[in-house]
Parts: sequence; C-alpha cells; structure tokens
Amino acid sequence: MNTDNIRYENFSMKYVSEAAELAWKELEREKRNCPSLPEGNGKERLTQLLTWLSEQPYGKVALYQGKIIGFLAFGGPWDGFHGNEKGVFSPLGGSAFAEAKETGKGGISRGKLASMLFAEVAEELVRDGIFSCAISRYAHDEEVVNSFIFNGFGIRCSDAIRAISEEKFEKNDKLGKTEKIDVQYEELKADAFKEIAQLRKKLVLHMGKAPIFFPTDLSRYEEWFHEEKRVFTAKVQGEIVGFISVEAEGENFLTEDEKMANICGAFFKEEFRGSGIAEGLLSYVFDIYRTEGVENMGVDFETLNPTALRFWSKYFTRYTYSFARRFDERIRGYAEYAQQANLEDVDNY
Repeated sequence: MNTDNIRYENFSMKYVSEAAELAWKELEREKRNCPSLPEGNGKERLTQLLTWLSEQPYGKVALYQGKIIGFLAFGGPWDGFHGNEKGVFSPLGGSAFAEAKETGKGGISRGKLASMLFAEVAEELVRDGIFSCAISRYAHDEEVVNSFIFNGFGIRCSDAIRAISEEKFEKNDKLGKTEKIDVQYEELKADAFKEIAQLRKKLVLHMGKAPIFFPTDLSRYEEWFHEEKRVFTAKVQGEIVGFISVEAEGENFLTEDEKMANICGAFFKEEFRGSGIAEGLLSYVFDIYRTEGVENMGVDFETLNPTALRFWSKYFTRYTYSFARRFDERIRGYAEYAQQANLEDVDNY
C-alpha cells in the first residue's frame, strides 16, 4: 500500500463513533487472551472517554478512502508529568489501529500505522514544548506493543485481572505456612486508616529506591488516608504486618465495571514475605468481595517494581502495559540551530 494515500486529520467529535468501534475490536481481541475482562456498559464508557479526548489538543486520525484506519489521542498536557516537563497521556482506548486487510491492497501493518500516527502527534508535542508522553495499550497486542518499544518507549506499569466469582484463591504450599503463624485478617474502618501509616511510609520509601526510582508526590501524601477506599490488614501478634487497599475504580475505563473491584496498593514487611500471609490476605479480600457480588478483581502496579511484578503476575493476568517516553529536551529549537550551523547541503535536507 502506498502510504501517500493516507490522510491525517485532528481527532475531533465527528470521529468518535467510528473510533469507538475500532477500539472495541481491540478489546475483543484482548479478551481472547484474557476472558475475565468485563464488558458491561463498556461501550458507553469508551464513548465518553473518546468524547473527552476529542476535546483535547493532541490527537490524530489516519484516513484511507475517507474511513478511519487508526487514531491516537492524548489527554493533557499536565505540568510535572513523570518528571519536571509537561506531558500527555493516551489512556486505554485512546488509540486503535485497523487490521492490514482493512487498509487497502497490499495493506499496512498495525505496527507501522501506530508508528506513523505517533510521528504525526509527536511532531506537534515537541513543537509545543511537551517532552513527556505515555500510552496505555493491551498487553497481548504484540505488534503494536513492539512498535512503541522500537519508537523509544519503555514499559512503566501494568493492569491485571482475575475472576473471583466462582473460584477460591488457590491453596498453595505457601498458604500452609500460615498455619504455623497466628495471623488475623480484618478490614479497617475508614477512620482507622492511620493504623497502617508506618507501612505506607515504608512503601513510599521502597518506591523511591533502586531500581524503581518512582517518587511519590509528598505534597499529597496525607490525602491518601482520607480518600474513598477499603483497607484490609494482616496482623501477627496484634501487629499489622501487611495491607491491601481496594478501590471501586482503577486506572482505565474497564475498571469502572460495577462488578469489578481494584487493588490499588499493598505492602508487607520484608520478614513476612514468602510466608503465605500476603496470599492469605488476598484470599480473605476475595472471599469478602465474592459475597458482595463482585466477579473480577483488578490490580494496577508498576512493572518497574520487581517485587510487585513477581507477586501480582503469579495470580493475575496482565492485560495492559503503560509505556512512557521522554523526548530529549535538547531538541527544543534544534531545527533553527541546525539551519544556522555550518552543515553541508543543509538546504537540501
């Protein structure tokens, strides 16, 4: 296919409906690898998301014979996004790419289409002094995942899911170890969240160490204790040694499903890791939500955190990766500088 036949336009409201259909096809593809993903009223939530993105300044659609074959839209920009620079984020559902067979004779791969659309948007980002960007994509979409990796993106975090409605948490060997330890599991009342203050402090410090280097916004540290969530704890001899926090919604439109809850934080003291206590608390949380009619439990975690990556990957299926890239700030004004430099044949570039 001759890519000259592809036309690019700004992502706007008139493209929302067609973009939603393209994005929904990608969800259906991911469900083949992750059947627990909820649908519910997902199309409505996806359309709402795309409507919001259509009002944002950075987004492009690729058109072939008047039909959308791909789009990439970002929210933002925001100050201090993954650093001190302005940045933008394309959430799950904020991009989608058609199959090669839908792009005419000879076709164009979805990976190449993703790269071409990124180039179109990135040019405007750098022009406007925006040097940080992130994109959330389905984890099993290897063609597009690899395209973004080869475009300089690195995986930063992930969403994962597990069905809980009809199954118990596996009673593996580690859980058997808890029989030798007197462990009590319980849910804290909202006015008692400060009881895990020391553990949360340890979590914040842990996230700032190598190889994670993920600093918490300490100006908002106290807000966490007053936000709407549920906190579950494990106690040994009356001392809290670990916690799991759960919220109604996670960080993408699928997590808004009414029959899905989302783990958004957890930490266990090092000396109790590998004892089965974390698995025991997770089983306790599952049992509670199962009786409340919840069918799926999600979790979002930083893949930069080796401890979290190992633990959650054992019991949940990853269905998204979020990718991040920082443009080299030296590119600011570089074109003008190059024009003034003594470069051979610069006028023929």
